[in-house]
Amino acid sequence: MSVAALALVAPLASAALTDPSDPAPAPTDRITDTSRLPSGWQKSGDRIVTYDGDATGLHVLVADAADAYRWHTAATLSEPGVDTDQWIGQTCVTGSGDRAVVVYAPRQAVNDQQGFQQGAFAAVVDLADGRVTKLPELVSLAYFNPGCGDGEQAVLTRPQGDDTELLTVDTARAKLVRQQTVAGQLTSAVPFGNEIAAARGDAVVSVDAKGDTSTLAKTGGTPFRLVPDAHRGLAYQVPDGKQVQVRRVTSAGSDQLLGSGALGSLAVHGNGGRVFVTGRDAEDAVKHSALPKSWRTLDVPASAEVSTTGSLALTSVGNGTEAAGGRKTASGLAQPVGIDAVLPGSDSSVGFKVVPKAAAQGAEQSPALSDGVHTDSVHMKSTADDDPATSTTDPDRACAVTRNDPKLQSLQPSTAQAEWATDLAVQGKLDVRRRSGWNGSELPSYTPQGLFPSTPLKGGGRVPAQVMLGVLSQESNLLQASSRAAAGESSNFIQGGYYGNAGSVHTVNWAAADCGYGIAQVTSGMAKADTTYTAEQQQALTVDYAANIAAGLQILQDKWNQLYDRGLLVNGGDPKYLENWWLALWAYNSGLNLPSSTDASAPWGLGWFNNPANGLYPADRTMFLSSGYDDARTPNLWTYPERVLGWAAYSQQKTDPATGAAVRAFTVGEWPSGAPAAEPAHDTFCKPTANDCDITKPRKVAGSSQPEGPCQRDDFKCWWHQPVSWTDCTATCGTEVLKYAAGDPEPKVAAPHPAACTSTLPANALIVDDVPNTVKFRVGSTNPCAGKRNWTSRGTLTFTFGSAQQNGATVYPSKIDFHQLGAGFGGHFWLTHTRVPSYTDSVVTGTWTPDRKVVGSAEVMVHLPDHEANTPSATYRIDLGDGTVVEKTISQDTGGKNAWVSLGSYDFAGTPSVSLASATGDGTGDASIAWDALAFVPVRGK
Repeated sequence: MSVAALALVAPLASAALTDPSDPAPAPTDRITDTSRLPSGWQKSGDRIVTYDGDATGLHVLVADAADAYRWHTAATLSEPGVDTDQWIGQTCVTGSGDRAVVVYAPRQAVNDQQGFQQGAFAAVVDLADGRVTKLPELVSLAYFNPGCGDGEQAVLTRPQGDDTELLTVDTARAKLVRQQTVAGQLTSAVPFGNEIAAARGDAVVSVDAKGDTSTLAKTGGTPFRLVPDAHRGLAYQVPDGKQVQVRRVTSAGSDQLLGSGALGSLAVHGNGGRVFVTGRDAEDAVKHSALPKSWRTLDVPASAEVSTTGSLALTSVGNGTEAAGGRKTASGLAQPVGIDAVLPGSDSSVGFKVVPKAAAQGAEQSPALSDGVHTDSVHMKSTADDDPATSTTDPDRACAVTRNDPKLQSLQPSTAQAEWATDLAVQGKLDVRRRSGWNGSELPSYTPQGLFPSTPLKGGGRVPAQVMLGVLSQESNLLQASSRAAAGESSNFIQGGYYGNAGSVHTVNWAAADCGYGIAQVTSGMAKADTTYTAEQQQALTVDYAANIAAGLQILQDKWNQLYDRGLLVNGGDPKYLENWWLALWAYNSGLNLPSSTDASAPWGLGWFNNPANGLYPADRTMFLSSGYDDARTPNLWTYPERVLGWAAYSQQKTDPATGAAVRAFTVGEWPSGAPAAEPAHDTFCKPTANDCDITKPRKVAGSSQPEGPCQRDDFKCWWHQPVSWTDCTATCGTEVLKYAAGDPEPKVAAPHPAACTSTLPANALIVDDVPNTVKFRVGSTNPCAGKRNWTSRGTLTFTFGSAQQNGATVYPSKIDFHQLGAGFGGHFWLTHTRVPSYTDSVVTGTWTPDRKVVGSAEVMVHLPDHEANTPSATYRIDLGDGTVVEKTISQDTGGKNAWVSLGSYDFAGTPSVSLASATGDGTGDASIAWDALAFVPVRGK
């Protein structure tokens, strides 16, 4: 894979969030006009559960009819130390409505095949008291996971070698009660009586307690969305060409067609034995005379989320910034979520606005990450710069450029800067001069496309800007730096799998490191042992978003040329049309399997994982983002090329800092008849004579970890390697729209957290900064502190890092959640999150030591940054220089201000030191703790 797959999804936000001119009443967290509710609502047991994710976690939101559908946060699920700007996932509700089963993961997992199939966490959430029980196994992110039945059991699935593992959950006890391994892969698994029902090829099957399978119904396609009803029946859907059927099969094997409609126009939902068929034409499409009593049709959009009794249907859910670096709000809370809903049968619509709240137990580490980790105590201090026990960097890393080097911070671009660099790069004019020392680095002067020249496309033409913007959206959500950094601020580069830890804050596996860097997630040439790029190129694409975009563009151009050489053209091959980049995008994400040099008959081409015909993706999905911003919550429903083209057509959404409204992040392309008209059908890359793929013959391969589907090969190497045409691009395809012309200046951005450049302490204060005096503070090419710095650091801040023994080596998991930010005093500070002391492999300890003795009384002052420091339990250990140690505990929350805070006055008798450790008694991984400057201020008269 040439570029690390690292991203997600999103178009227009819920109307409840984005249309301030709407004359309807302002949305609240409940229905205030209760006259709109059906009679008897006060005693109704109806409940609706939904979810949305941002940087703080995946929020499970609940509302009850008896409380006028007042929303509250049942739980917020995340994992400590996982560096992501968005949590994604899915839920199902048990038959009682009392519990939800949740699958959740960082958004990065969606683009990687292993992460997709085995990289999601699972938990049971008690919807009454918010109790969270995380389950000890990692599972799949496939759209059908988890699956709830009509009782209190649920099924989770994941590929396991050549088999599928079915994990049955007793939600009342919040534990796994059965783990079964079944040959091949089953999809859409749900509890069904005492067995499990699932789709397998062209059949609905049941799996008994021994793992034996039997066929309930043969179908004309791969069934999906299985829902048990209250009468020993099972609702399901099955594609039929461009139509979709709604069917019901009983445990006795009776199979009945209940209705049909256009693919995507109908859907089945259910809870507690109730089945709801949704769709604007559902009442006409389904035979009501044949419906069991537990079935109902609802005249709501097919994709709507339905409450437990069908009294409320959600038509849109989102915070407006999914997949766009959903940072915490200024108040430290999660992003507000807008919810649009309808009351079925009344033509009454309502809008809600909910501010999710974090639940501490939802942030506790999953036991799925705990096995096999043996920790040591914190290492003693060493003076060696290359000792990983004490160096903030990673001397033992596998990737080329280290994290946490103050001289190599990445500047976070604004969306305008990202679009400007992209527009100029595709025109071959990204020649802005970066002067020596740009962004505080030690780089010599360069230009982005001087280091990474544009590669001419074979056949002529160039990359459309929106294709590249779609790639950047998908790879990194338009972020060059960590999501902790706002536009105009610097921090570590955003990275995919730098530690090879698969989401665990306790695991470092350098052998599995995925060295994806920056906004384009450039991986090729970025391993420590790789010599593709010079050290200067590697550092430039790390610190500079424009250089990173230039490097990413080169990779995409190379993919086009690689395919062009083999005749793999789309719709005639004119590169000005966005859809014609479909195969190049496929290759950009998962690579091209090259022809064998010895066996001309061996399969070759683009892999099966990103083929739209793959059964991992729902058969009735529409174009990504075409039906609304809700698609941003569930990117796992689409292949990589589908997501990129969706971004190109609808754009990411970002929050306008001036208005707080969600706005398009960049200019979208132009389509004569709308972007969906140019989308290929899901079976476009599935042809019996081209790649042994036949959409009309769903096939089960015994012993395979792949889902049953149209691939007719036992090894699933139905690799696409032919030119393809599905539309007349002159009539339907998208073309680029440039916002910036060659020569346009780089847009400016003001950092929201300016550095505290000047000391306000007395002139005789002995200041010890968190970095050496040689570290330069720059924001791009400017020095905001020029002429303002009236102090010099007189000492050092050193660290010790918690370690663990893994795979026969000493590694330092404590660095996974260790970060730097270009703000605070002097323009730099360090941070991590607090953990309980028993997590010794996660503990970071920083010690400030002045370069001289302090004799007599002095006040100890610590500088706290205006953000990313909020622990109430920062305990400083003050060594008075004679062996006497005193402790002082303070809150690091300054209310959003850069501030000097006193730790008290003490009588010193030698060279003092002050230490601060991230281990706290209340540490749960969600409170941040920071190390900035510290000072000793002599007290007069003593």
